[in-house]
Amino acid sequence: MAETKEDLFGFELISPEKSPKIPSPVPVQLDDGTDLPVGGRIGYTYEQDDKARTEHALISTYREVALYPEADMAIDDIVNEAFVVEHDRAPVSIRLDNLNMDDRIKELIRTEFQKILELLRFQKKSYETFRNWYIDGRLYYQVIIDSKSPKDGIQELRPIDSLKMKRVIKPIYSKNVKLGMPFLEDVEEHFEFMPDGDMGAAVKLSKDSVVFCPSGIVDKTKGMIIGYLDKAVKAFNNLRSMEDSLIVYRIARAPERRIFYIDVGNLPKIKAEQYLRDMQNRFRNKIDYDPVTGAIRDSRKFMSVLEDFWLPRRDGRATEITTLPGGQNLGDLEDIIYFKNKLYEALNVPLSRVNGADTAFQIGRASDISRDELKFGKFVARLKKQFGELFNEILRVQCSLKGICTAEEFDEMRTHITFDFIEDTHFKELKDVELLTDRMNLLRDATEYVGKYFSIEYVRKIILAQSEDDIARIDREIMKEIDKGQINTEDDQMDMYSESRENIDGTTEK
Repeated sequence: MAETKEDLFGFELISPEKSPKIPSPVPVQLDDGTDLPVGGRIGYTYEQDDKARTEHALISTYREVALYPEADMAIDDIVNEAFVVEHDRAPVSIRLDNLNMDDRIKELIRTEFQKILELLRFQKKSYETFRNWYIDGRLYYQVIIDSKSPKDGIQELRPIDSLKMKRVIKPIYSKNVKLGMPFLEDVEEHFEFMPDGDMGAAVKLSKDSVVFCPSGIVDKTKGMIIGYLDKAVKAFNNLRSMEDSLIVYRIARAPERRIFYIDVGNLPKIKAEQYLRDMQNRFRNKIDYDPVTGAIRDSRKFMSVLEDFWLPRRDGRATEITTLPGGQNLGDLEDIIYFKNKLYEALNVPLSRVNGADTAFQIGRASDISRDELKFGKFVARLKKQFGELFNEILRVQCSLKGICTAEEFDEMRTHITFDFIEDTHFKELKDVELLTDRMNLLRDATEYVGKYFSIEYVRKIILAQSEDDIARIDREIMKEIDKGQINTEDDQMDMYSESRENIDGTTEK
């Protein structure tokens, strides 16, 4: 456990001496996308108390929005599109094809990645983890290690409620005498865990002992991280207000009510009012029975909005009873539908998914894919890419503890590390079959032009979309099947193929 200037709880990754930074008056951009504030004071806290309370309120608002039925359905659609859980495969896998490292290092990284998935219980918790990250706009995990044996790596990844965490950045500036302005020298970063929320004492945690995964969306005006539900807050409030007002209007205006005009003659005002109340209580029956207690209650002294109106009348006009008609066009829901669509648009969910619930699902050919579905697919792809930074942050700590590489070396490698999220197998197969059918139809039409306008290599790479590795593998398989007599070499197309195909040894068959 490391002892720092602020006596932080947790551990720090010991790194070799860093190369000196080139001084610049331009503040650096943090890994969450926010800008470091410019200031000359040492110990300037980036996330001040008022900002921390604002972020606390934002997260609470996001969670309130997520509980709304329409928003919950849209969020569920997004999460289901991003993650597919199968029993025999992990929801995500690591890809190191673009990483220029030794195969031994790659294998070690793959092994540690599988260990991380087990620590996260990602096979069972992928849906909840991604959903919490999407709603809150951030994720926090405490990294727990064995202080006596740190080389054993991470022992536990303990999730932390976003309402109880605060990230603190302290830039250290030095004033440039020549230019007369502060220059950034170093940045101190730690986290504060608040067991009682934004009220009460906080425990300071070191930077390396906490994994922080932000949404990647930053409000540049306020200088804070916001969630993906931020733009849906206004639409949510408008929709909820409209639905509440609609309920009040329908309850108040749906029934027909009577208006009693009571002749009070020449009675004084006070006696006229008393007479009106006596007539009202006489004709109003408000005796209630409580089935819980068995008591009978007289509620005639209370007047609800659904009761009749009693009005005094003078000038010799007789008592009269008229009817006040109920509200009209109570079935008109255009305003509700409008604000509901605004909520779905704010959540980037295509309206066809929520409003076309009665329509049959279509796999869709290229001509049937709507622009909204294309945008939605790209939006989900961006979400998965940003969420993948969670694995990078954990791998950075794990590889450093295990001695596979240093934290600085991993920062250089992380741009070449990608993560593949599995897709729905059934629908993917249907799409692949459809694409293959289209390619075979094109191949059938282009066969007679091979050798005249198209080469075999062009047909295989462009029409069949075969890579060089695919071509080499298929050639080897064809050669084996020819030797076994499984392929008839007397076919005209096979003769043309054999005459132009290079052999595995680099010779051309004649």
